[in-house]
Amino acid sequence: MAKTTRTFLLAAAGIALGLCGLCALPPVGGFLLGRAVASVLVFPGLGQGLAAGTAVTLVVYAVLLTCGAYLAFRWSGFGASRIGLLVCWGLAGGPAGVLAVLLWARGHGVPFDGYARYAASWGMATALLAALLTMAATRLLPAPAGEGPPVPEDEQDPGPAGRSRTPAKETPAAPRKAAPAKETPATGRKATPAKETAVTGRKGSSATGRKATPATTRKKTPAKEAPATGRKESSATGRTRAPRGRERSSGSVRRLAFHPRSWVLPCLVAGWAVVWSVLVRDRQPLMAWLPLSLSYFTQVAVILASIAAGYVEGTLRRRLPVEGRPGRAFVLAWISASVAPVVYAAVTAIDLGMRERLLAAPLNPAWIAEYAADLGAVLVAEPVQVALPPLVLALAAVGVQAVPPLRRAAAGEPDPVRTDRRWALLVAGAALALTYFCLAVTSRFPLLTRRTFDAETPAMVRALALLSPPDPVLGGTAVVWSWATAAVFAVAAAGLVYVAVRGQLVRLFPASSYLVLVGALALATALAWTVGGVIGRAVTGEEPVGISPVAQAVEFAVFVVPVLAALLFIVHSQVGVSRFARIVELEDEQTWEQAAERYRAWRERVRDHVSSWRERMTIAGMATAGALVPLVVAGALVQLVPLGAAGSPRGLITGDGLGSGGGLAASGGLGWGGGLSTGGGLGFPVPSLVAPVADTLTCAAYLVLLAGLIYVSLMRVNLRERRWSVWAAVWGASVVAGMAAGLATPAGLLLGLVVGPFAVAGVVAGPLLAGRRRVLVIAGAVLLLVAAAPLVRRAPAGEPLTITTATWRTRAPGLTVEISYPVVAGASDAARAGAALVAPVRAHVEELLRRHREDPSRAPGPVTGGYTVVRNDAGVVSVRYALSGEVGRAVTYGRAEGRVLEVRDLFVPAAFTPAGRRQLAGALRPLMPKGQVPRTVSLDSDRLLVNLAPGAVEFAFGRDYFCAPCAPVTVRVPDARLTGLRRSWRAGSTAATTS
Repeated sequence: MAKTTRTFLLAAAGIALGLCGLCALPPVGGFLLGRAVASVLVFPGLGQGLAAGTAVTLVVYAVLLTCGAYLAFRWSGFGASRIGLLVCWGLAGGPAGVLAVLLWARGHGVPFDGYARYAASWGMATALLAALLTMAATRLLPAPAGEGPPVPEDEQDPGPAGRSRTPAKETPAAPRKAAPAKETPATGRKATPAKETAVTGRKGSSATGRKATPATTRKKTPAKEAPATGRKESSATGRTRAPRGRERSSGSVRRLAFHPRSWVLPCLVAGWAVVWSVLVRDRQPLMAWLPLSLSYFTQVAVILASIAAGYVEGTLRRRLPVEGRPGRAFVLAWISASVAPVVYAAVTAIDLGMRERLLAAPLNPAWIAEYAADLGAVLVAEPVQVALPPLVLALAAVGVQAVPPLRRAAAGEPDPVRTDRRWALLVAGAALALTYFCLAVTSRFPLLTRRTFDAETPAMVRALALLSPPDPVLGGTAVVWSWATAAVFAVAAAGLVYVAVRGQLVRLFPASSYLVLVGALALATALAWTVGGVIGRAVTGEEPVGISPVAQAVEFAVFVVPVLAALLFIVHSQVGVSRFARIVELEDEQTWEQAAERYRAWRERVRDHVSSWRERMTIAGMATAGALVPLVVAGALVQLVPLGAAGSPRGLITGDGLGSGGGLAASGGLGWGGGLSTGGGLGFPVPSLVAPVADTLTCAAYLVLLAGLIYVSLMRVNLRERRWSVWAAVWGASVVAGMAAGLATPAGLLLGLVVGPFAVAGVVAGPLLAGRRRVLVIAGAVLLLVAAAPLVRRAPAGEPLTITTATWRTRAPGLTVEISYPVVAGASDAARAGAALVAPVRAHVEELLRRHREDPSRAPGPVTGGYTVVRNDAGVVSVRYALSGEVGRAVTYGRAEGRVLEVRDLFVPAAFTPAGRRQLAGALRPLMPKGQVPRTVSLDSDRLLVNLAPGAVEFAFGRDYFCAPCAPVTVRVPDARLTGLRRSWRAGSTAATTS
């Protein structure tokens, strides 16, 4: 063996030296440089420096290559495998080439950076070609450690690595004494003694290097023991199959091999990429490794490279056990770390020009050539990342992996009832991955990163803005708020999904789990909006202008959350299927009858843990009662006590965080749907005997949906042992019910978020109040009295509102906005009225900022504005805004109706016909200034503002309304002149709209 190994190594070293020396000759090297593939064989320092120095460099390279490759092959355990030998020579070629060229550059006093680009590729290509030529010339392979003499190539087994025809002593598995039966109940196969071939060459050892021991069987049925691998011996070859990394015998203790060590190499791959890119980079180019940047493609590439390295290492270790073999562990880690740069380059090259060609002509192979060229360019951009860093990371990984224990015993059988921590962590990790995926995808679209979408943009596209990284052009405040929202969503989604999955029962494709996941993600969305807004306000001290986080949260919850929940449900179900297969012990030779029988046995076993319909109805009733109490109390307080004024036009529901003033402002963001109000300043509708009917119906629908969702969601939840999961499911169902009842509006989202904790409190307090009928009756009577209180005494709402002035100030590069707006107080409906009066200003500013984000060069400059109170009494508040460069805005709020009155609410339908337009022009003609003679007046014109005045209607005509040189004019027309045109409306006769 020593002689043949020495012969092979000397031949390999000589061939490598002769090959690289031949390619280092200027005539040969010049010829090869003109060839695309063969150019990698040319020595990087071709034609430069002293010939003696180049010769010494090539000798050093040949020695380093041969010694390093042989050590790797000797430690690897690949056996008589040609592929394994090529892998080892290729691994050693990169570092040998880099070190040799580095030595040559230092000896000649030239900078190494100019030659590093091709050093690793030259070394690897030369090593692979030299190994192929050596095998062809000698027809021998070096004998691995512990093996017999090498076999000629034509007599070797062409099978996979680790199999050999070399005879070895075999130790049969010793049967247990208390196992007289002939068949194991787990597989139904006749057990035969196993004769295992030693992969490592140790006498009488199994595939893992340990003495073969039989697997245990079930205690109920005596059985003759099967071999440790659980498979029969192959009669054709006399070899046993390689054992699986995970035993499937029913009673055996399942061990998780390298469980703590499997994270070492992925963490080192990702960690060194971050450390080198952020801290080292230019100071240590020899350790260049997976360069990171702000591009999400490079970040995703590093993550996938880390995952690939860990997966390859785990796969290799399952096939080639490393217990007690640190050399083999190092070689396998080296191979796995070398995979990371290739995966990184494959992902990063997608973003370098291939996509455009692929989308333009999918059938044209030009995009394949472009992709291959980009992949190679990424690999050689930091050339040593395929040479020295994998070697160093492998050494570090072996050292760190020696700290944790090699194996960790786990439970003998998987729990057939409860989901374990690993299951829940996997689904929670999928939630984090989806969050990052949304950030990476949306970062490619300026429409989302700059928030330049408008109402005409598809809602599904706008919904992704919640998890879209903000462009710095938005300003520091918007950037902080957006990142805070995304971070809170990622943390809340992972935590809530973990709690939700942890409380599920083990089932096959449980449909109710989808509702639980939807509720968890909807709750995470609501928390991201509120908690992220609080964090953003605390950090910046102000609110973003022109961006509505609540509108983004609502659209995200409606359009994106169901899709993300479906993806998580697929992951959850896939884990459940694999767990179920282990529970019922499905194997390769399992028959359908045996599987069906074990499935029925499993169903009977877990039947006692499934909640009954009475339990779910009780929990749903307790949650509904807990949610009803705050709604009734809030509905009474809103009518009895004024909750404050609309102190800020950018309040909580307007989409920009907490309002700076009394109470929470109402929203104009997405609208309230069909007449929904805002609970007198609470931000969501509340039921009351004197409130609008739409509010009471919305709350009733919320309670009904809440009870139904809780009943369905808890069908497969472990009610007895996972109380946190029940509480999270109830709160998530509250958010979903609020969204559905509120017709996908901010009011519905806030309703479910705020009332949800009270529903959870009802579930917690339910068992404490069970059987106490007297307490329940008294509580119900008190609740009825509170609900009837507004009928006895209501807060005065018939007095005029107190109006003060505030200024909306916004500054951006090239844009300054200063617009005065009214702040109202003094009555129970002050918050609602103030929000309605400020809505036109907010909409105007948001549109200005959207246009500015689209094209900052077209900034309108300073924008100013003021307002005029046309009417303020117990029935109507009417305000007209004057804006620079605009026609202005007019808003009339009917206090009795609790909504904004449109022009069509003030005039009869006949006023909008041609005859009505002429009649209105005739009524206005005597009051018009000289030179402006109206013939027709269109009430629905964009250049006409209409306000209600005391006993009159005020018309404000814009510039050039009647003629080209006509100036703007405002005319107040008494009601007597508008007979037959004015509408007399009743309170609440029409639906609430926005002017």
